[in-house]
Amino acid sequence: MSAPASSERLFEATTLLTKLFVAVRPEFRTGVYVPDPEDPVLGGGGCCAVEGCTRVRSTRSLCRSHHSRWINQDQPEFEAFLATATPIAGDGRCKDEFFDLRPLAPQLQLEVAYSLQCRHDERGSRLRPGVVNQVVDLLISTTAASLLDYDFEGWVSALGSAGRAQISSAQGFLRYAWVKVDDLDTDADADAEYARDIWNARRLCLPMGAGQGHYTVRFDGIPQLWLRASVKRWARYELSRGHAFPTVRNQVNALRWFARFLEHHHRGALDASVINRDLLESYLSWMATGTLVAHTRLRYLIYLRAFFDHCRRYDWLPELAASATLYADDLPRTERPLPRFISDFVMAQLESEANLARLPDLSTRHLVVLLMETGLRCSDACALVFNPTIDDSVGWPCLRFFNAKVRTEELIPLSPLAARTIRAQQDHVHQRWPEGVPWLFPRPHANPDGLRPFVYGTLERRLARWAEQIGAVDEAGCPVTITAHRFRHTLGTRLINQGVPQHIVQRLLCHASPQMTGVYAHLHDTTVRQAFEEYSRRRVDISGEVLGFDPLAPTADAEWVKHNLARIQASLPNGYCGRPPQQDCPHPNACLTCVDFQTTPEFLPVHRQQAESNRILIATAEANGQFRLVANHRRVQQNLERIIVALGALEDGGNDDAR
Repeated sequence: MSAPASSERLFEATTLLTKLFVAVRPEFRTGVYVPDPEDPVLGGGGCCAVEGCTRVRSTRSLCRSHHSRWINQDQPEFEAFLATATPIAGDGRCKDEFFDLRPLAPQLQLEVAYSLQCRHDERGSRLRPGVVNQVVDLLISTTAASLLDYDFEGWVSALGSAGRAQISSAQGFLRYAWVKVDDLDTDADADAEYARDIWNARRLCLPMGAGQGHYTVRFDGIPQLWLRASVKRWARYELSRGHAFPTVRNQVNALRWFARFLEHHHRGALDASVINRDLLESYLSWMATGTLVAHTRLRYLIYLRAFFDHCRRYDWLPELAASATLYADDLPRTERPLPRFISDFVMAQLESEANLARLPDLSTRHLVVLLMETGLRCSDACALVFNPTIDDSVGWPCLRFFNAKVRTEELIPLSPLAARTIRAQQDHVHQRWPEGVPWLFPRPHANPDGLRPFVYGTLERRLARWAEQIGAVDEAGCPVTITAHRFRHTLGTRLINQGVPQHIVQRLLCHASPQMTGVYAHLHDTTVRQAFEEYSRRRVDISGEVLGFDPLAPTADAEWVKHNLARIQASLPNGYCGRPPQQDCPHPNACLTCVDFQTTPEFLPVHRQQAESNRILIATAEANGQFRLVANHRRVQQNLERIIVALGALEDGGNDDAR
């Protein structure tokens, strides 16, 4: 198949050739490029382990030739093989150790060389010469003089069915090379990128949060050209307002969903006049019976309503009917879900030192521990700078980080374990990159200079494999699914259940509103209410009488509220005050003679110690002739003895039940 040719295309090719001559450095302008063995991107990450061998290592730290010899010798002990192996005579190299571009036409040779240069400069994942040489073989099977003679899909067709099986392993580099050459040809400015149907955040020089792997937003899923143009305009406007690229990506996905509905029900619509209230009601019904979950459906409708509002305000769709409006009551009602916390039974397995040691590397292990201890969102944790701690006025370490969700810098106190974990991670990173890196958690692979942060998707995949490897199960023995965000829900639930005030939990988790933290408080009321009802059946008064409690009684809720208030406002060392906290106490520091005093078996050791101390007070008062004080102490002693007997009986009964 011959490449398209015209005078205009010839001029463009000449211009591109000039740019290539300027852009490609001399070391890449050769027909054969032999990479430095120590180059972690184009080389092999070092020379062969055999002393004196300068070939690039391939497998088991050996070059391909020495590895073949090791296999042919029935795989002897590795150290013994190295001791007897000798360098291979001559300077010959196997084809997989260098990039051979000589078979290509002159311009194609420069284009592929330019792509190699870009890959080298980006310091990303390793590119093996064998992959590029495979692309070269595919390119010379056509008569094209430039990668831009076809778009990428055109290249797949031009290579024919015989080449498609081969291109499956090399199409990644072929696509990469095509994009780089196209960027050079069009100067890759913002206007050129916005004109495309696929936007790349890197080309637009837009900031992407650390750990976020989605760098593109696609408009080619919107078949209606008039709608696609308006959606592009809206997306560009949203980016100019400072909206994050992933947010705009979600907004475009919502409009792609709407475009799919239009294509199915109003194929061939020429403009926005087809969109009216009747159509939107049909769309609402279509979405309700679709596969989207309620939360996603709500978000997509909110984005669609915002799109229509902007189209009217800025006249992007002049034909849009006035009745094409979504109202607040059109949106589906969704209940805020309870936190997806991990139970203590499962957390005990995950927090086990033996199980943590089975995570694939130290960086992953430290990241998981830090997420457990701080409740950070995973994307924020991946974006931590190398030294994220700062000491407060008394020297306690605090964590300073950027909260990407609300776009503010936050400062929270660290637990001792979290502080130790950060210091250990700093030591680990410094050992691998002594020259220093910007991130506390650099990406473990395809990151030779440590300039790329850990990716959220990598952690999720590793957590899934880890949970399977350690056999993590719930109380019913069923395998559990572990995600990084569930550690955040678990910390919030634990803090609330431990009695930490809600506004403090809101501050620690950096929630934007108290309603978000209120989800944990609602869960706390449910779980702690059960504990209260159990406690209420095991309490006695100062006379040792067991106090009953009926959870179905009309006053049960009021007593639950009173109990919560009393525990906050009247904390006692040996029990609880049953008096409503709104009333003044007529018996300050005399709870053991107060009819409102209540206690449970957990305070039995305290009461026994008080009884022993009170006997000493009685003997001392009698010796001093303080008979009124003796009477007061004896009254307390009688109450203590009744309480001790009653609580002892309750404790023995509880132990019998447990047995």
